[in-house]
Amino acid sequence: MPPPKTLIATLAGLALVAQGAAAQSAPDTAWVRRCAIYEVFVRDFSPSGDFTGVTRGLDRIRSTGANVIWLMPIYPVGVLNHKGALGSSYAVRDYRGINPAYGSAADFRALVRAVHTRGMKLILDWVPNHTAWDNVWIKEHPDFYVRNERGEISVPRDPDGKLTDWTDVAQLDYKNPELRRTMIATIQWWLTEYGIDGFRVDAAGFVPDAFWREAVPALRATVPRPILLLAEWGDLKMHRFGFDLTYAWDSYGRLKAVWAGAPAVKFVTNELTDMQAMPRGGMRMRFTTNHDETAWDKPPITLFGGAAGARAAYVAMTLLPGRPLLYNGQEVESPQHLGLFVRDSIAWDQPDTAASRAFYRRVLHIADTDSAFLSGTIAEVETSSASDVIAYARGNALVLVNARSRAVSTVVRGFEVKGARDLLTDRVQRSDTVSLPAYGAVVLER
Repeated sequence: MPPPKTLIATLAGLALVAQGAAAQSAPDTAWVRRCAIYEVFVRDFSPSGDFTGVTRGLDRIRSTGANVIWLMPIYPVGVLNHKGALGSSYAVRDYRGINPAYGSAADFRALVRAVHTRGMKLILDWVPNHTAWDNVWIKEHPDFYVRNERGEISVPRDPDGKLTDWTDVAQLDYKNPELRRTMIATIQWWLTEYGIDGFRVDAAGFVPDAFWREAVPALRATVPRPILLLAEWGDLKMHRFGFDLTYAWDSYGRLKAVWAGAPAVKFVTNELTDMQAMPRGGMRMRFTTNHDETAWDKPPITLFGGAAGARAAYVAMTLLPGRPLLYNGQEVESPQHLGLFVRDSIAWDQPDTAASRAFYRRVLHIADTDSAFLSGTIAEVETSSASDVIAYARGNALVLVNARSRAVSTVVRGFEVKGARDLLTDRVQRSDTVSLPAYGAVVLER
């Protein structure tokens, strides 16, 4: 005997309610694969140099199109053997502490809450390879550290066993199972205590592979929501351990080489090779600067030949498969070298900031919303200016970037440019020949 119609209606209603509840409670995994990261050095980001200053600047960050805040280390900074005037934030004195210069635990909670209220995510910089010489573990757990032949705690060695010049930090010993357990528990604590959304892991390749095979699954099982894991390393093995993102360091080096005169066509060929080797689900973090590059290299506006060159380089890099990064005021194109051991507040009042902000916002919008750039596909495109113009296709879109300080006109083969719209300017390409000014860039989509 079939159930009465009232029962059928009731069951259908309950099913709809259940589906709605499931939809509301299902974790949002899309944000990991569509992240646009904004790196913040709290010390330099605002005149106050603290969490409150970052909170006040969140709307400015969000206006760039970034949706993930990466905070460089926020922990108490080591004093013993410190470098420079203020020491390095990567010399951690207490893994569960907060740098008092940045504010209190309540201030940090307020920042996390403000980030989430805006629909954004927040990840912390984690430094697992070494600690400050006055870290609390030095006294509480001296067995957590690597010793040299004289029995003294050692400065870090690189993965090839060569001593580094990181004299402000001491090397942790991952042969010790208690260290491994304590380190994992400490990282997990930040996920549960403050509700953050993941980590950028400093010098991830210095830490033994076996630790990541153990730690990454444990971290992902800590909370029911997806977390973002970014490894500061270029080796694709990090993706096999479960990291979402690795550094596109080689791409950055190749891009600088093109700007210095290397053939542009080789840039794309090498990117294709890298993408073909990428483990399933892995992504590169694309950048033209970060805290290391700005401190030790040059800021993009200097490195790439002015504002036009910096913008062209950003297009060439950011629209490759992967996810984009902006660093600490990059969107106003300041020529500052922001050092790691001093305080140098960002000079936000650069010339023509409205135009520069609008440009970076446009590029991140393309990377985040256009279906051609949300897939992992990339293809080489032949042009008549292979030495000068970086050219690649992403689906039905074509990226052309003039890497030279002179105008270039180029003919594209295998892609009908006439009638295509430039996503950067909304202009329609009227000719079969693309004319690019010095450091010009177009993103043509049919």
